[in-house]
This record gives sequence, structure tokens and C-alpha cells, in this order.
Amino acid sequence: MEKQVEKVFVKVNQKWQRATVTGEQDGKASVVTNDGQSFNVPKNKKYFEPIKSMDQKFAYKDLEEQLKGHYVSFEKLSPSVRDNLAEGKEYFYEGTYVSEGELKESAKMIQMVYDRNLGSRLDVQYRRNEDVTLDKAWAYNHSFSADEFERMVDKKEFVLFQGSTNDGEVFQKLAYYEPKVQDIRTKSALSTNTYFYGRTLTAKQADALNKGQELEMEIKSKVHGTKPYLVSWSPRRETFITKNIDLEKAKKIEVNSEVKKKSRNRGMKV
Repeated sequence: MEKQVEKVFVKVNQKWQRATVTGEQDGKASVVTNDGQSFNVPKNKKYFEPIKSMDQKFAYKDLEEQLKGHYVSFEKLSPSVRDNLAEGKEYFYEGTYVSEGELKESAKMIQMVYDRNLGSRLDVQYRRNEDVTLDKAWAYNHSFSADEFERMVDKKEFVLFQGSTNDGEVFQKLAYYEPKVQDIRTKSALSTNTYFYGRTLTAKQADALNKGQELEMEIKSKVHGTKPYLVSWSPRRETFITKNIDLEKAKKIEVNSEVKKKSRNRGMKV
């Protein structure tokens, strides 16, 4: 039986990186990082951590360090919350602290994200004291229009917008209104680098899904073979939503039949 390759996290130059174990001797693991660095590292040190699951995106030790910098106790979080954060999912944190003899509340949305220049970091968005207004609805140097604001706040939709950095780098983002923080929240837009069941999205697919459209796409599985599904994207959960086409068609037929039945009943005379 072929031995499964061990994947780990290692901390190199103050950044946590993914690596593959290529060998082991005298308590040290030989690893190759994703960017091609090869070296030996003691397995019992604080900068070495085996990956627990396929869904894990960040090291738990990395997460603990990042939370400590924002005064959130890693030990007091439930194991399920720790797992979710290590998988890159967001978590709404509510806590209290004492300042100047007063007990004060802290409410914030936290999420581990990856920056190609800085490495991993904890994204923190504090809850506003009052609901965001149109004149203060902006993100990444983009000021949202009245139409975009209405779609997010009133219609509960998400919008695709073009953001930019102060040095002129331009990129696409998705935004929606998050009532927990009473503010606009942003997430990364889908692109041709996004994988969907083992294949990258085409530019046309990514653009349509970013605009909130539902597409018919094929999904290949070992059990069911290749079948078409209705696919949409949820920026809030950062996950694809798939629907069985046959079941959706059956639901529509059932709804239409019920509507016709009610229509006939209303037309009957007693």
C-alpha cells in the first residue's frame, strides 16, 4: 500500500507556510514548502504543525498568535469555532472588557485571510455603533452608488465592484450588508483561479456567478458519474450552492400544478 504524503505547516521568516514532509530522521522532518524551500525542522517545535484535515487552510498555532494580537483567547473558543477559523470561515465574536473602571462590550467579525505579500492575517471588522449610511458606504477606495447600496441593504443582494489599492492596483470584490456589524462586508470575487470540483472556472462562469446568476454546470463524481446541476455562489458563506436539476424541475411542476388547481377551485360555483 502506498504511503500517504504528510502535509504540514511550518513557520519560515515569520510566515506560516504549507509544506510536504519528504523524510524523517532523529526527530527531525525533511520538508519542502510550497514555494520550493527545502530544510529540516524538529517535529516537536512550535513552528511545526501537521495538517489535521483537507479543509484546514491555516495552522492552529498561527490562528492562536493572530487572535492574541486582537485580545481574543484561543483557549476559550470552542473546538468547533477553532476548526471553522482554521478553515478560513468567519466568526462573530462578542465579549466584554474593563476600561477605566467600566465594563465595555467588544463585538467584531473575525476571519483568517491570506495576503500574498504579508502571508496570513486576521481580518477584523468591528461592529458600528449605528447602521451604515450611503455617504459612509465605501470599501477599497470604492464609494457605493445609491443603487448598489439599496441592493445590499434593502434587497439583501450582493454586488460586484471594482476596488483598488492606494498604489493603483485594481481588483474585483463582492460586497453585501452584514447586520451583525451594521456595515458593508466584502469578500474576494471568483476568478479563473477558482476551483469548482477539480476544475477552474472559465472567465464567463466566474463573471456570471459574481453577478448572482445561477448556472447549469456539470459535476463529476465516482458514484453518480457526470451530471448537470444548478450552481450559484454565496459570498457570505464563501461556498458554492448546488441544486439537483431534476429535483428543481419536479418542484416547479408541483408548484405549477398547485397554482392551476387553486385557480380551478376559485372558478367553481357552489
